[in-house]
Amino acid sequence: MDTSDLFASCRKGDVGRVRYLLEQRDVEVNVRDKWDSTPLYYACLCGHEELVLYLLANGARCEANTFDGERCLYGALSDPIRRALRDYKQVTASCRRRDYYDDFLQRLLEQGIHSDVVFVVHGKPFRAHRCVLGVRSAYFANMLDTKWKGKNVVVLRHPLINPVAFGALLQYLYTGRLDVGVEHVSDCERLAKQCQLWDLLSDLEAKCEKVSEFVASKPGTCVKVLTIEPPTADPRLREDMALLADCALPPELRGDLGELPFPCPDGFNSCPDVCFRVEGCSFLCHKAFFCGRSDYFQALLNDHFRENEELEASGGLPAITLHGISPDIFTHVLYYIYSDHTEAEGTSVGSRAGMNGRSHIMSTCHLGSPSSPVGGWVGRVTLNYHNSGEP
Repeated sequence: MDTSDLFASCRKGDVGRVRYLLEQRDVEVNVRDKWDSTPLYYACLCGHEELVLYLLANGARCEANTFDGERCLYGALSDPIRRALRDYKQVTASCRRRDYYDDFLQRLLEQGIHSDVVFVVHGKPFRAHRCVLGVRSAYFANMLDTKWKGKNVVVLRHPLINPVAFGALLQYLYTGRLDVGVEHVSDCERLAKQCQLWDLLSDLEAKCEKVSEFVASKPGTCVKVLTIEPPTADPRLREDMALLADCALPPELRGDLGELPFPCPDGFNSCPDVCFRVEGCSFLCHKAFFCGRSDYFQALLNDHFRENEELEASGGLPAITLHGISPDIFTHVLYYIYSDHTEAEGTSVGSRAGMNGRSHIMSTCHLGSPSSPVGGWVGRVTLNYHNSGEP
């Protein structure tokens, strides 16, 4: 298994093998083993300075006053490694192997692309998307359909709702990750309990216990930031987002996809804001996902080269008719856009083995042309179309 190979190579200091695993096999540089240890920790512990420098340059995390940072610093075998860790600067996303789907979700949260609700927590605004909050939290789904229904702005004044903790909670709902100062952990736990996010509450309690044990056993260490990360290959986030694709499917297509969790959760309103019509089938979708994931659809929705638009009779959604694509192929595009995964021609589009399936989807959807090449494969589909003469 590649991850086991990575940990073994880090303990041995085999830079060449580590480079191969990260750059050719796409193993995550911050993957954790069953002891919650990272490749960087083992490289520091075993005194492999060259490997430490390589891992830091390729996105290994060791921020000061975090559990990982303090643990690496305390376990470092030599002074040069400690100096390298102290000189650590966060490697930007453009400098390391990128997960385009995770980048998209982070941008969706930070930039509020096509947001449809604003939470104001003690004067601090947070732009959000009803569809994401509802599909990730039963509590939010219920509140957005009852007490907050129809509200574009939700003002939260309760003294026990901390703006920092609320922002961290949104980060978790959008990305599956949470970073918060230890002084706000109890506020996060309170919100997690209120929002019935039991996995998050359990993770917070377990991480707090682990950090407390570490600090108590390692005098002089100081952990100020607590980080929750999803386990490697954890499917929960993508499975939740795939429910939005489930809800977008026309009723006549929902019986054709095997074991997918149809119908949508009882009473769940995904709050679509655009309808794509494909051969008479209406897919009720979300601009935030289609514009954020695809230059083609962003241009289509922004009038760069719109094929057709009319007002959808049901619900008043803008409706765009797509030509030259079948409902079956658009369904694959739909699931890829929402969850970063679909099946095409018997292969997973989320893997390198699915290149033929991806090419089939791309060509059938007319998402590229000889004069306007599709960009950004990087082992994934990115549904980009660059129209000649357009900015």
